[in-house]
Amino acid sequence: MSKFEDEKKLDGAIEVTTEVEYENDKVRQDVSSYRRVAEGIPTAAWFILVNEFCERFAYYGGSVPFQNYVQNGPLDDPAGELNRGQSVATALQNFFTFFCYFTPIIGALVADQYIGRYWTIIIFSIIYMLGWLILTTTSVPTALASGAGFPGYIVALIVIGFGTGGIKGIVAPLCADQYRRTDNYIKELKSGEIVMIDYDLSIQHLYNWFYWAINVGSLLGGVICPLLELNVGFWAAFLLPTCVFLVAIMVFIAGSKTYYKPGATDSVIVKAWNMVRFANKQAKLPENKEARKSSKNVLDFAKRNTGLPAVSSWTPEEHASAKWNDTFVDELKQAVMACKIFVPLSIYWVCYNQLSNNLLSQAGVMDRPAGLPNDIMNNFDPIALIIFIPITDGFFYPLLRKWNINFASQRRITLGFFLGSLSMVYAAVVQYYIYKDDLFISTGGKKSTLSVFLQIPCYFLIAFSEIFASITSMEYAYTHAPKSMKSLVSAVSLWPNCVAALISLAISPSAKDPNMVWLYAGVAVGAFLFGILYYWMFRHYDVIDEEFRLKRIADQDALGYGLCEKNVPIIVAEAEAEALEKLR
Repeated sequence: MSKFEDEKKLDGAIEVTTEVEYENDKVRQDVSSYRRVAEGIPTAAWFILVNEFCERFAYYGGSVPFQNYVQNGPLDDPAGELNRGQSVATALQNFFTFFCYFTPIIGALVADQYIGRYWTIIIFSIIYMLGWLILTTTSVPTALASGAGFPGYIVALIVIGFGTGGIKGIVAPLCADQYRRTDNYIKELKSGEIVMIDYDLSIQHLYNWFYWAINVGSLLGGVICPLLELNVGFWAAFLLPTCVFLVAIMVFIAGSKTYYKPGATDSVIVKAWNMVRFANKQAKLPENKEARKSSKNVLDFAKRNTGLPAVSSWTPEEHASAKWNDTFVDELKQAVMACKIFVPLSIYWVCYNQLSNNLLSQAGVMDRPAGLPNDIMNNFDPIALIIFIPITDGFFYPLLRKWNINFASQRRITLGFFLGSLSMVYAAVVQYYIYKDDLFISTGGKKSTLSVFLQIPCYFLIAFSEIFASITSMEYAYTHAPKSMKSLVSAVSLWPNCVAALISLAISPSAKDPNMVWLYAGVAVGAFLFGILYYWMFRHYDVIDEEFRLKRIADQDALGYGLCEKNVPIIVAEAEAEALEKLR
């Protein structure tokens, strides 16, 4: 039996495979001819996906009523409670978004360096639950009558933001951790076809379905909670998410025995910092002048085997004090490379943030069927995602791979920028016609004859942009992070949302009539220009990633696992030229 035989009963495999004897001509074919497929989702990961569904139900369902709750009074249409106006409501909503995406770094540090991802999720979930209890109890009629509504809302925003932020950067990495095999390998399907199980595609597959679970929860919460708000009261719209989040905690704990739970590591930040300092010190040595000319990355000077010409040797003391190896240097280079893409993504997320505030206010003045809350409209975003994520993951991406079209990460993210920009162009056009509407003018900006369903294309465009920009950036963060920094880099990947919230907070004073056309148009122009800038800056990352993938395949074979034929590394080199040429 070959040492490369398929692992039996691989958990969650998409297709059942037979034992494979890689003999004779079966693997002598060009590696590029193997169809690349994803491994199925492991059983343990499904508990985490259900937990994420419940958590997102609570988060989105409970936060959708925020804009009406703060902006309007009890006698307004749509009704609210705190009567603070659109600018205040939008500013607080943007602060909440900022805080939710700022705090993941705290949870990530706690997980990576102290108690691991599992216990970090448990602790921050308890804090999260406390925030929902505060919000619910201060929104009941007696609490509102006593003046507790607004201060209770502020406190709840902070506690909920701290709780959800603490787990936000950890849940997806823990889910991806359940793939225990992280190499690429080939298998024979029942059909007799030999395919390559590609780890990166497995992560892409998982993150697509992780995002799908998010949006199913978002949709159900976003539909049910506004109906409770309209027909029962805000306290009911906040009580349901509280109960659902309790279920989320119970489901997560129920799967505990099935999880692979990576423990905490040494202080990876300190190790990385010392490594960077050492690399800079080595690079500045006079005897390394020639090496600096041929170096593509200063971090290479922190390697024991740099591959650079005429690099001065480490002293015995330096060898003894170094807490890293060459693999960690390469992993950190990948992590830094990944983190760079997150900076311009902030502008993309400014587009997305309009869903939770200004587009809801726009819907509030548009013509709606009786009994339809304005803050139910943004559920067309998760509706589109629930429909099109399975189509994209199960049909569109495999079809492109079948046609040998590499729709690589940076191309997908760039397309996300352009679709986000187009959604804001559409919102600006709708707002322009609202301002031209006679009823809007005669009622002083209270009502318009334009149907609220004209907003649907805007939500669909944003949904498509998320499939390409948001999901891709999440999976890119995980696959390019060192094992000891998975949570940290995933948390950093959320910081564009944080920066976007600050930008939105800065422009929130202008988020009022008659400025809204210019606000939407300005966001659209910003996203379009940054999309062009993004592709110009990062398009070469796709080439680097393909080089790394093919090198990893060759390295696996050299080590005696994965691909078995001795001539495969040579064949990989031939395939590499063709694959990289297509990317260029």
